[in-house]
Amino acid sequence: MPELHSNGGGQESRLDRMERMLDLIIQDHARFALDHDRFAQEHLKLIESQQRLWDGFEKLAESQKVLLTAQVILTDRVDSLTIEVKEIGEKVRELTEAGRHTDERLNALIAVVDDLVRKRPPLQ
Repeated sequence: MPELHSNGGGQESRLDRMERMLDLIIQDHARFALDHDRFAQEHLKLIESQQRLWDGFEKLAESQKVLLTAQVILTDRVDSLTIEVKEIGEKVRELTEAGRHTDERLNALIAVVDDLVRKRPPLQ
C-alpha cells in the first residue's frame, strides 16, 4: 500500500508531484523548441522566397524600363513613317494628275497626227 503523506493528502509525495510537473514542463519546452526550430526554418525559407521575389521584381522593373525605351523609339519611328507615307501619297496624287495631263496632251497629239495622216495628199 502506498504511503500517505500529510502534505497534500494524496498518495504521491510532494517531491513526486513536483518532479512530474517539472517533467511535463520539460517535455512541453522540448516540443516548443522543436516547433521553434521548424518556425525558424520556415521563416528562413520565407525570407529566401521574399528575396527571390524582390530580385524578380527588380528584373521586371529593369525590363519595363527597356520596354518603355523601345516603345518610345518605336513610336517615334512610326510617327516618322506616317509622315513619309503621307508625303508619298501626296506625290502619287501629283503623279496621277500629271499622268492625266500627259494622257490628255498625248491624245491631242495623236488626234492631230491622225488627222494629218488621214488628210494627207497622195504621193505623186
